[in-house]
Amino acid sequence: MNRKTFLKNLSATAAGVSLLFPKKFYGQSTGVVTQEIKSKPSGSKKAIVLGGGLSGLYSAYLLKQTGYEVTVVERGDQFGGRIATYSNPELGIVQDLGGEWIGENQTDIKSLVKQLGLDLVNASISDRFLLTKSNSDLHKISGASIETLDKVIDLHKSLGTNQKQGLDKINFSSYARYQGLTEDEIRSMNELYRMILGGDLNQISSESVLDDLSALQSALKPKYQIKAGAEQMVKSLVSLLKGQELLLGEVAVKVSQQKNQVTVELASGRTIKGNLIICTLPAAAVLDIKWTPTLPKDLIYSALRMQTGKISKNICFVKSNPNLSNFYQNTNTAAETFYVSETAIGQNITAVTSITTGDKASLFEKGSERQKRNLMLSALEEVGNLELISENQFHFFSFQKTTGRSGFVSLFPPGSFGIKDVWNEPFERVFFAGEHLALHTGSMDSAVASAIQAISKT
Repeated sequence: MNRKTFLKNLSATAAGVSLLFPKKFYGQSTGVVTQEIKSKPSGSKKAIVLGGGLSGLYSAYLLKQTGYEVTVVERGDQFGGRIATYSNPELGIVQDLGGEWIGENQTDIKSLVKQLGLDLVNASISDRFLLTKSNSDLHKISGASIETLDKVIDLHKSLGTNQKQGLDKINFSSYARYQGLTEDEIRSMNELYRMILGGDLNQISSESVLDDLSALQSALKPKYQIKAGAEQMVKSLVSLLKGQELLLGEVAVKVSQQKNQVTVELASGRTIKGNLIICTLPAAAVLDIKWTPTLPKDLIYSALRMQTGKISKNICFVKSNPNLSNFYQNTNTAAETFYVSETAIGQNITAVTSITTGDKASLFEKGSERQKRNLMLSALEEVGNLELISENQFHFFSFQKTTGRSGFVSLFPPGSFGIKDVWNEPFERVFFAGEHLALHTGSMDSAVASAIQAISKT
């Protein structure tokens, strides 16, 4: 069944089902089943989903809609994967600490947001990512260089496989230099896109970057945010999965496949059996599992080649003022970039978010509370025009602690052309999904799109 047919059939199945949900329990303990499990008729179809991020939860929902009894296995102490939201209703502040932005043409995630009864608002800093002459002052790239970029981006759409493989051999910074961009312009693009990618453009294949820049669904073209925070999608999906088995604090250590059955062994000693598996784990985590039969060599090679950019978002609370509505500033400190979202502006207090990437992100992921405070205070000294509130000045968050992985967004270095294609076909009764496997990666839309693609093949 192809993707289009699957969606059409699913829509018919789900017709009449209300998606306006009351607030329900959202599991936050470890090693327990977080949903009531109703008795199931013998002989029912059973599926196991590895990973409780957006891709995993949406996969579980789609499986449930097509008649499966589902067990979701999540190693962390909460669902959502790389989605987390700071919310303070008393202050009127909402700020995403993980996946945040949605593009105009990212139809899969926009459709899900609408189905869940959530609203989108314009992202205040989205204009900065538009490579247009009118924005040349914002991103410090000349009009002539923007024309050059427009031409190569447009040309990329018509390139054949051999030409794309050639582009894949060099990083984007080198390619941009060859096209005549200055070092300052390349640095400006790097400062801009590392906020989304979590890595430098000199680490990423020029083919990968041009593919993103030429795609309507690209993560590099943010436009909206979810008004109530991206975590509301996670909570709504968990609510939709009432009656299914959702496990927190459980790690899959072994997967065995027989003719019509799969068996997953957990670190806790428990064994789960089913008819199929949807694996939404990061590629590196797939290699942590013992597989019987053994993973094909091309999957192992692909997993070893994939890389992840690192992003750490942290919040400092400052006194509100009219100048914060479009606030955005780069620094030469560990905090790197500060910005303010419209949803993070309260009446008296505003949450200013810092985005730190690459090796600097590890300082915030692994540092002590005191070390992180000192890093932030040093950065704010350079900014100079923000007035911290007197107490509870910061909110630090670590995906290293919640997911066990320091990576954030998938990156494809030079020489990686086509390495994710091998995951498109199932490994016997195992189907793969996740942000890193979508046609255009690096976004919440890619997580949803990959889930649709995987389930359509079951």
